[in-house]
Amino acid sequence: MDELKLITLTNNKGMNVEVINFGARLSSVMFPTAHGLQAMTVAYDDVKHQLTDPYYIGATCGPVCNRISQAQFVLNGHTYSLDKNDGDNTLHSGLNNISVQYWDVDSKTLTSNYVKLTLNHDDLAGGFPGKVTLVAEYTLTDDNKLDIIYSATTDKPTPINLTNHAYFNLGEKDCLDLNFNLASSAFLERSSIGIPTGNVLGTDVIGVNLRQGTSVNNLVAASGYQQIKQELGLDTCFVLDNTGYEQAKAELWSDKTGVKLQVFTNQPAVQVYSGKFLQQPFIPFQGICFECQGYVDAPNQPTFPSIMLQPNNTYRNHISYQFSNI
Repeated sequence: MDELKLITLTNNKGMNVEVINFGARLSSVMFPTAHGLQAMTVAYDDVKHQLTDPYYIGATCGPVCNRISQAQFVLNGHTYSLDKNDGDNTLHSGLNNISVQYWDVDSKTLTSNYVKLTLNHDDLAGGFPGKVTLVAEYTLTDDNKLDIIYSATTDKPTPINLTNHAYFNLGEKDCLDLNFNLASSAFLERSSIGIPTGNVLGTDVIGVNLRQGTSVNNLVAASGYQQIKQELGLDTCFVLDNTGYEQAKAELWSDKTGVKLQVFTNQPAVQVYSGKFLQQPFIPFQGICFECQGYVDAPNQPTFPSIMLQPNNTYRNHISYQFSNI
């Protein structure tokens, strides 16, 4: 019988992180600021509410995160049909995706600052080929870094694109006044329903230098890009600089709480989503997501880097969230 399990990770600086086995989710992040211990992410008051969460709060999304156009893709001449749970498209792999399944906690390796969760994804579950073994590892270091490593193996060729869907607000009531920057010069143009057109546009068309930093409010006010104006923020896949994992790909900081977040990843892109569609018990724009991943809709976009995993290979997605006081 599936049972909700909550694992608390701690370090010697007073930081703690909660992870649950339902969806291998990051349930909460508490960080010691100059104003005391504060919540860094959008979280439910009761962890049991995550069982009916529609917003992917802290979720591990996959086996293919983000959108797949027309809820299908062709692989080796065969068309694979998926759940349509976002209009005619698939979002985060459909109705019974990995964020709403119970993962196994590896009790043998569990420590005060490390947890490993695994999930076996059956062949054709959700329409995806291959028997896939998924692993999520969370480590909280003593220098206040939350390290996430996702890995996967398969017995058949299959698309794999995992991400974490935490919403960050760094102790503020929402993300609108938080400042952020991105190590990016381009983004995937998309339709009004989130599907890439196949074009990659330079960030200069946004009209704001994202490398220098801006708040969500300032971005909307200063940008001449119509999609940002209409949506009052971002839901955009940015192509990241091709630099090493050691270089921060995004930074987020709060002038009010004095907290800075740096995002490190080995992934080629990051979906930045400023939380427009959050509703009760939350509010719109309560947090901002940095979903490190491969390109959106890659199985249907031949010019995008492939997300296909082959047997005998291992998928590996390394994401780190480094917290510090400014």
